Amino acid sequence: MDTKRKNRIYFKVMLISPPLSMRKQAGSLKDLANVLPTMGIGYIAALLEKNDMDVTIVDCIGEPMTLEGVMERIHKEDPTIIGLTATILTIFTVQEIAEEIRRRFPDIFLVIGGAQLCSTPEKTMREGPYDVGVLGEGEETMLELAKAARDGKEDFGNIRGLVLKRNGELIYTPPRSYIADLDNLPFPARHLYPPLDRYKPVPASYVKKPVGLMISSRGCPYQCIFCDRKVFGNKFRAHSARYVVDEMENVITAHGAREIRFMDDTFTMDIKRVDGICEELFRRGIKVPWTCLTRVNTVNLDILKKMKRAGCWQVLYGIESGDQRMLDIMKKGVTVEENERGITLAKKAGLNVRAMFVFGLPGETLESIKRTVEFARRMDLDVVNFFTVILFPGNELYVIAKREGRILHENYDYYTSLIDVEDTKLHYVPDGMTERELKNAIVDAYRSYYFRPNYLLRQLLSIKRPEDIFRYWTAFKSLVGMRKI
Repeated sequence: MDTKRKNRIYFKVMLISPPLSMRKQAGSLKDLANVLPTMGIGYIAALLEKNDMDVTIVDCIGEPMTLEGVMERIHKEDPTIIGLTATILTIFTVQEIAEEIRRRFPDIFLVIGGAQLCSTPEKTMREGPYDVGVLGEGEETMLELAKAARDGKEDFGNIRGLVLKRNGELIYTPPRSYIADLDNLPFPARHLYPPLDRYKPVPASYVKKPVGLMISSRGCPYQCIFCDRKVFGNKFRAHSARYVVDEMENVITAHGAREIRFMDDTFTMDIKRVDGICEELFRRGIKVPWTCLTRVNTVNLDILKKMKRAGCWQVLYGIESGDQRMLDIMKKGVTVEENERGITLAKKAGLNVRAMFVFGLPGETLESIKRTVEFARRMDLDVVNFFTVILFPGNELYVIAKREGRILHENYDYYTSLIDVEDTKLHYVPDGMTERELKNAIVDAYRSYYFRPNYLLRQLLSIKRPEDIFRYWTAFKSLVGMRKI
């Protein structure tokens, strides 16, 4: 260790978001995958910078690089602490990066965080060379940890929200409370990411690029068995309307965004807040297209019309199934009729409607899948995505699958939620179905929905700009390339 490190004059934090290939995300539909920044580390970086710390972000999604490229960047930046974020699809890559960091830069303090650590802290910490794990929301915990490390402290036991390694044992500090007032957080440190035009959103999810991502709320009180709520929890918390529009202005003026995508689990959970956001946009004269993800039972016609006037052009609903029995099994908390009503209201408001459906939960049959596809066709949605279910370790679905003894494997290097029929190895198939049947059902669903003459004609007639031709052609080519087995 050099002199300046010994004297603790030098202190720098590096936050790394690992690579995630488009094929890993979407299999055969790789050209339709989202290539978007990981926003969580941006919030952490911003709070560290606000507290006068030197921070750098290495986003291997916006700035693709090999393992060797990551090591070269570390050598160049010479950080004191490296924080890695991992999901279920990136944990093996993160572990590989961490092991190489430990081999080449043994003095660097390694921190792991993200959804995968929160779901499987014991397994993640024991299998990787990490010094500390950050559980739950990472901003305040990482700030305390970085301050302690900068001040030369070696015992972090008084910092809430950590899992520590001590003499081969794992020690958990008391959990940290969720951030009550999100407005106290600075905007994400977007200036530390690659430029927005390096990213690539799904073709059917935008009208103008580059697209800026925002998260205006956290936490979801619903109990869907397939969701992972370990990071943000069940309590809904949100930024104020003024904060949200301030950030929108920042993303547009400082970072060149021409469209905004809200990544909240349920953007319209608090309709009064959404009304306030729309009013603030009207007051400031901000006219920029935006989209959001929400639920059918948290909207009404008035708010959808107001969102439309305020610039929203598309809502994304997690519909999940057109079969009531499956909705009940997954504890979605809605009925088929409510799904139909929510879609109808959005269309009546003049909004484009995109919907997600998930196949393969316990109790799924070829008949229930057929009913779901028929529902999607009947509702004549603008865009649909059909997924196979992911088992997130620790959530209710994982517990059910484990109890049934039906988890086929837990190697997520061989899995995508969209299907690469030949290479993907599903890790769960419901009783009464085969893996081949489930995979082929996905292909049939896409073909049945998108290759309807009326649908294709409508999309052709909707083309308004030259870039629309490229977007639709990319999607069509990917769908044609899907093959059954």
